[in-house]
Amino acid sequence: MSTATLTSLAMLKVQVDQRQDYLDYLRPFILQALITHRPERVTDSIVRDLIRSDFGLEIPDRAVQVVLKRISRQFPLKKEFGIYRIDGELPDPRIGSKRAAALRHIDAVILGLLDYSKRTGKPIESRDDAVMAICAFLTQFDIPCLRAYLRGTAIPTIKGQFDPEIILVSRYVISLQRTNPNLFESFVVVLKGHMLANALLCPDLSNAPKTYKGVTFYLDTPLLVRQLGIEGEPRQAAVDHLLKLLLKLGASVATFSHSRDELESVISGAAQYIDSPHGRGAIVMESRRRGTTRSDLLLLVGQLDDKLRDAQIEVLDTPEYGMDFQIDEAAFETALDDEVSYRNPRAKENDINSVRSIYELRAGLSPKILERSKAALVTSNHAFSRAAFQYGQGHEAASSVSSVITDFSLANVAWLKAPLGAPGVPKGELLAFSYAALQPSADLLEKYMNEIDRLENQGRITPRDHQLLRSSESAQTELMNLTLGEEDALTELTITETLRRVTEEIKKEESEIYKVERAAHQETQEQLVEQRRIKDQLQHHVYWSCRRKSSLLAWFISTVISLLLLTGLAAGIGLQSANPIIGTVSWLASGFLIVLTLASLLFGTTVRRLHEVLTNRCLTWFIDRQSDKSGVDFSEMQ
Repeated sequence: MSTATLTSLAMLKVQVDQRQDYLDYLRPFILQALITHRPERVTDSIVRDLIRSDFGLEIPDRAVQVVLKRISRQFPLKKEFGIYRIDGELPDPRIGSKRAAALRHIDAVILGLLDYSKRTGKPIESRDDAVMAICAFLTQFDIPCLRAYLRGTAIPTIKGQFDPEIILVSRYVISLQRTNPNLFESFVVVLKGHMLANALLCPDLSNAPKTYKGVTFYLDTPLLVRQLGIEGEPRQAAVDHLLKLLLKLGASVATFSHSRDELESVISGAAQYIDSPHGRGAIVMESRRRGTTRSDLLLLVGQLDDKLRDAQIEVLDTPEYGMDFQIDEAAFETALDDEVSYRNPRAKENDINSVRSIYELRAGLSPKILERSKAALVTSNHAFSRAAFQYGQGHEAASSVSSVITDFSLANVAWLKAPLGAPGVPKGELLAFSYAALQPSADLLEKYMNEIDRLENQGRITPRDHQLLRSSESAQTELMNLTLGEEDALTELTITETLRRVTEEIKKEESEIYKVERAAHQETQEQLVEQRRIKDQLQHHVYWSCRRKSSLLAWFISTVISLLLLTGLAAGIGLQSANPIIGTVSWLASGFLIVLTLASLLFGTTVRRLHEVLTNRCLTWFIDRQSDKSGVDFSEMQ
């Protein structure tokens, strides 16, 4: 696979011009393909294949069809018998300079990965392999189970298993975030491009409402755990970014009472094992890393309601069982068993209860879009989401919108509504996924613990070595560095090398020279991170301020238009006024009513559509005005 895919993703940029929709991101690619190849026949499939070969993106025929139709209205692209033909010179989309700039970013990311991989247990051998690894990593950020879902990603199909490579790229991302903020931002740009490309896979997203008013998103227990921060700051930050965006977009965020009770049980259970050599799981491992004690976790249990309230997560009673909207729990349990491996039967019972509750809350509603779904369960478990979607397809109340949506899917589609207003969402999702990928699986961790126990019993490592290997955060880091999550790679030699690296790192950290160098480097990186944080905050503030002003102005203009229409209607049915000023206004209003009626007949124009256009135009105007006033180019900040 060439770098074309990654370069194309880096070329996709959030547009400040709010008059455009997601499909306009595809326009320059199509124009460039037509100019380069000038095919005699222009069809959806031909253009789709050209985009795949030239830009490495897999775009559905339907999205291509819509954009071709738009292009034909402005440029010499004529349709005859269902086939377009180029009938003149097409405008140059000037994609060359954008491609060159994007390629420089991508080359730096690829070369950095090649160099980084040399320090792991599975070095990448070639540039093509590095590109393949990054693409495989990006395919994890898809948006399944939504209306018009056609494929999981715009990246062409990648054959084979890439689990170790995905872990390697995750380690690389974390390393960039800690040591090279500029290159990390380049990687974030690629992920943003992928999130924008996801919109091209679901063209109907462009017609969806701009808010989630009337929708309540219910968080499942694992997401509540993450929000509390007891599985690490990156995961907490990703959830917080998502919640803030949802609330800004008018949604309500809640959790079921049975999920709240499960949350209490999970934290209490982790507290019991925090000091046990048999303790496992993300909460236990993170607690040991941060020095969190059993008492700390038990104290948190007593503060749960306050913590959830502070995060604006409302605890709502689980709906009672009803006969009208009851799901077939046995059938759904079978669907779950096919997708999810539950270690705790109670967890499966709670998941079934959550899905049943969503169906009960929807009360027979079959929403076509997420914005009209009334209620949806949000989970971090892709397999759970997939099982709920598959069950829904055969249910009598089946709908295009699943009862369960993954947190990344929701973050992606919510971010698409206000990408300029939520700059932290892509970065948060990237870090959350990368940190999660670095956690050893339960099976690998069990094998590792058993192996170090065996080595200590045989006298091959000392009790101090055993304690270091069991409790040290760097030991777990080196374990994943050497095995990349593969159980077969875990051998006595691997453990010996892990111990050697951890010991050397401890000695290195004790060196005064190293401490000074590390402090200076850390200070520089913190300054860069702080500068980016300030820019993100500025962008966030400006966008939401401009959005609020544009909404008020649009409503004012829409109200005036509505009053004119009502006045024109009154004049049309014969209502008159002796006041000459009112008479003139009535005459003008009648003319306006006639114009709008003709526009509606010819173009389908409605007052609602006019309001949406006004809102977008006002938002663009306010952003441009703020950009000129502050001297900050908000498009460059993307």
